Amino acid sequence: MNCQIPKTTLSTRSSITISTIPGDKSLSHRAVILGSLAEGMSSFSGFLTAEDCLNTLHVFNALGIQSKQEGTSLTLHGKGLSGLRAPINDALLDVGNSGTGIRLITGVLAAQAFDTAITGDASIQKRPMKRIITPLSLMGARITGQTLPGKTDVYPPLQIHGSALNAITYTLPVASAQVKSAILLASLFVQDITTIIEPEATRDHTERMLQGYGADIRREGTAIMCSGQKPLVAPHGCTIQIPADISSAAFFIVLGLITPHEGLHLTHIGINPTRDALLGVLKAMGARIDIHTIAGEDFEPHATISVYPSEMTNIDLDPAVIPFLIDEIPILAVAAMFAKGRLRVTGAKELRVKESDRIAGIARIAAAVGITITEIEDGFSITGRPSGESFTLDSHGDHRIAMSGIVLAYAAEMSATVIGCACIHTSFPNFFEILNTWGLPYLKVSQPCG
Repeated sequence: MNCQIPKTTLSTRSSITISTIPGDKSLSHRAVILGSLAEGMSSFSGFLTAEDCLNTLHVFNALGIQSKQEGTSLTLHGKGLSGLRAPINDALLDVGNSGTGIRLITGVLAAQAFDTAITGDASIQKRPMKRIITPLSLMGARITGQTLPGKTDVYPPLQIHGSALNAITYTLPVASAQVKSAILLASLFVQDITTIIEPEATRDHTERMLQGYGADIRREGTAIMCSGQKPLVAPHGCTIQIPADISSAAFFIVLGLITPHEGLHLTHIGINPTRDALLGVLKAMGARIDIHTIAGEDFEPHATISVYPSEMTNIDLDPAVIPFLIDEIPILAVAAMFAKGRLRVTGAKELRVKESDRIAGIARIAAAVGITITEIEDGFSITGRPSGESFTLDSHGDHRIAMSGIVLAYAAEMSATVIGCACIHTSFPNFFEILNTWGLPYLKVSQPCG
């Protein structure tokens, strides 16, 4: 499916409230995984019903977990750490487009008493897996995958031979919440203490949720220690609220900063301190952003975020903040196109191995509208404002590149064709519905994704 955005002249809109940003994708994946491994029934509200998270749910259904999903409500009947079973007829497990799904689930499968195979779509089959295979193998896991011509890494499909695992002490070579989480999930099946040392702090969703389920986990400085000495137990008699995804909200936060209106208010947005770095960066650039009505501090904090049109000035992004806004860098680059000066990003090599090469994707966005961009291996620098009457952007099947291109078209008041918009459903199924609340016109044209 492609999207055609007609040239739209934006007049000042009255204040608008958006309360339908979907649930956090990272948390929704972890809700399915930990709810399945816990003893008892887990209930969640705000579950993200996008393709990525539904594929994770389908994987655990195939592993014997019963669930009931009605809209954004999800109930899981957990079977404990020893309750999963082999897929019927050794069926191949499929995560679709989810890098989080395949890496976290592999940590669980490595410790099972049965063999499995897991894969994903064409994009996933190009995502490097050695980063999780190496530490899991040190724990005793047996995982094999595919090689690609000219590449030295290992790629899906992965064959996972269930093994008894051992505790390790492992220093992450690079800051990665996915790698950390894969090891933590594997450590649940080991009686001794596994220690993970982070070079820099990363998203802590897995640790928070494990604590909520009573896991034997603690942090001391840069070290996180976890073992399987205690079973996971579902919280009794309560529904766990999954906040709205700040990575999804980011597209409308930026749109609100660079288009005329009297105030944009987004409710129930997750503001976990390891996820909300984009807000701090935008404020440092001069953005008018208010955070209020804070709640949920005992699990995952969320709040209302109010945004106002702002004159911004670009900055050199501190590499230390990259792990906390890695998914938001494409839309941050769009914000930079409407700000003064130069945005410089370094230390973001991880963008090269996302759903697509996102540094190259940002460069395509910039080139499409006449923006000057200098691309380097681990980042880019960008200056200038959009020019021209129209542009065409190929998303290469990447939902965040596609949505960034659409936001750019509206803000620049340019007509555009964005190729591969069906991919947006992997993370943000009601993206176009929210555009409707702004009265922003578009046309969907049937065509295969990217």
